[in-house]
Amino acid sequence: MTQQNPTMHARVAADALERLVRDVRTGRAAWTHPHTVGQAVDELTRVTTAAATALQQLAAAAGQQPGPRTAQAAAALHRAGQDLTTAADQLRRARHTMQ
Repeated sequence: MTQQNPTMHARVAADALERLVRDVRTGRAAWTHPHTVGQAVDELTRVTTAAATALQQLAAAAGQQPGPRTAQAAAALHRAGQDLTTAADQLRRARHTMQ
């Protein structure tokens, strides 16, 4: 079995988030009820958690490449993954306070 290119999954997720932001910004969509706000926080927590994991995987892959620039890139990716983990924790905290 041939390995898939995970970039296509990242592209689909990025496109979906861009549509979400655009639709809310233009008034085509709105979070007008506390229940939908809570659902959105739950889903964005999932997205953020998955993105943090993906960044850690990217950091590991970059770290296997030779050269000082790739080491710097791996460190930056690792830090971004840590920051997204913190963001996911904050989203969970926000959701908990909504209940």
